[in-house]
Amino acid sequence: MTTITVYHCSKLPNVAEICNKLNGKKNGDRWLIARPNKYNKNEVFILYWHYENIEDAIKGVGDEEDTSEIVGVLKQNGKDRILKRVYCYIYLFTSTLEIYTGNNKAEEIAKSIGQLLGIEFAQLQIKPEDLQKIYKQHSTELKQAMFKNIHGLMYEILRGRFLDNNEKFKQYLQSFPDCLRVVSFRPKIRFLNGNQKYQVTINADRGTIKLSSNDVFKWRPRYEIRQLTFLVAATLGLLR
Repeated sequence: MTTITVYHCSKLPNVAEICNKLNGKKNGDRWLIARPNKYNKNEVFILYWHYENIEDAIKGVGDEEDTSEIVGVLKQNGKDRILKRVYCYIYLFTSTLEIYTGNNKAEEIAKSIGQLLGIEFAQLQIKPEDLQKIYKQHSTELKQAMFKNIHGLMYEILRGRFLDNNEKFKQYLQSFPDCLRVVSFRPKIRFLNGNQKYQVTINADRGTIKLSSNDVFKWRPRYEIRQLTFLVAATLGLLR
């Protein structure tokens, strides 16, 4: 499952300046490669390299017992850290930085890139009414919705086909309009390789776009993901 964390800055330099300030730059044990995207003149492709300690790098790979065994073997062979890379894109047309990870590294990466560029990236601020606009205008089917802080629950999750026609969902929207924080839907976009439908989840609290694979794929073409970012940015009025 692919997750993209999205940040925004309205004072982005041009593509050439961004590449000049980022490419080959180091920040401690982290460094970057940045170059113009040859398929889009308004976009910069960034590779963010960093070391991660063994425990954090393999967290969630297996159960706790298996993980401990793997860590032990690696440390016996002198491996305390693992070199990892994260894909990032700065898209000038939407004034966004997209980081291809949904974990706590995203904030660190956004801060590091911002410092090198002399700007500050902010997490997307998505209001409940914006979430409604997104699935109403840019989806073929609403599949899931999460409402926050209802009936003492952190999240109340509603699922179903064409959920926006569901009476319970309509009642929740009417009774708790400010509590809608997450929506999952089938996007109305152009697909690179035919009509390959999949589910997209937008989390307003985390500023993330998540693509559910259903074991069909792990990554989607940049052409498709750029459209997803565009529809969110257009709804929020971020287009340059």
